[in-house]
Amino acid sequence: MSRDFSRREFLSVSAAGAVLGAPAASAKEPFQGVFVIMQTPFLENREIDEESLRREADFLVRCRVHGMVWPAGAGETSMLTHQERLRYSRSVVEEVKGRTPVLIGVHGKDKAEAAEYARHAEKIGATAMLALGQTDGTGDLKVLTEYFTAITTASRLPLFIQVSTPAMTVDYLIELARKLPTFRYVKEEQAVAPKRVSRYVAEAKGLLTPMTGGGSRNVLTEMARGSRGTMPGAGFADIQAQIWDWRQAGRKKEARDLFGKMLMMAVLELQTGYVLQKEILRRRRVFKTVVMRDTSRGTMDQWDQRELDEIFEVLRPYFRV
Repeated sequence: MSRDFSRREFLSVSAAGAVLGAPAASAKEPFQGVFVIMQTPFLENREIDEESLRREADFLVRCRVHGMVWPAGAGETSMLTHQERLRYSRSVVEEVKGRTPVLIGVHGKDKAEAAEYARHAEKIGATAMLALGQTDGTGDLKVLTEYFTAITTASRLPLFIQVSTPAMTVDYLIELARKLPTFRYVKEEQAVAPKRVSRYVAEAKGLLTPMTGGGSRNVLTEMARGSRGTMPGAGFADIQAQIWDWRQAGRKKEARDLFGKMLMMAVLELQTGYVLQKEILRRRRVFKTVVMRDTSRGTMDQWDQRELDEIFEVLRPYFRV
């Protein structure tokens, strides 16, 4: 996208539905709510289990989440091949069938690879894109700016940027949003995420919509500060969506009570890592295995399993699926 293409011009064209065949779901902006980071299921031979991936996408729709993301950090993106990302992102979009927004992860090792993922996301009918910084973790702002510019040049889909290095300060991201009209959302992942949310609300003045990650452990205080979304794991997606929906409907007590129950899972995940999400999905008959390519992401022993048994008993009455 040319830097001369103004935000006002982009929004005008997008509203008219004339931007490169953008999907109908884009009309639902600004996006808000629970956008689940999908897990990537593997067979015992460590090949991607497409059947389970499609079942996960359908499961999330039935959980009534407000959107989903694949692939992203919690989905073991770094362990996926280039061709796997291209092939299975199409599978997710096809399975959802426009029933809820689908964000495709487009981050890569450099701007050329990220731009290819961005073009592909638009081609397959994704709703929007999510990008971390370059996979080498560079904090060079010139390199990062060129990288994100390449993504928005390759596709006019709305862009979410996930804060993946301390170099991505609030000031930097607000200034970047002024240059790149399709960059309209930020997924905040820094340790002081709630306070950074307050800064986006006060200083970006509508230019950026803040969302957060962190396993949704601070979601209620982040919502109070003006966060418009949260991106948790997939296992208890319906619980996360119920908390959000109740809070938005003004049912604060019910939301806070369920949030307190959900925190048992969030605390356990701090010890087990992402394998917990796969075990939850296995128990809920979505995944066949809990196989991970990245075996450094955590394990579960018998005591973790017993704790999860008790968490299921507490949360089961709130399942939507």
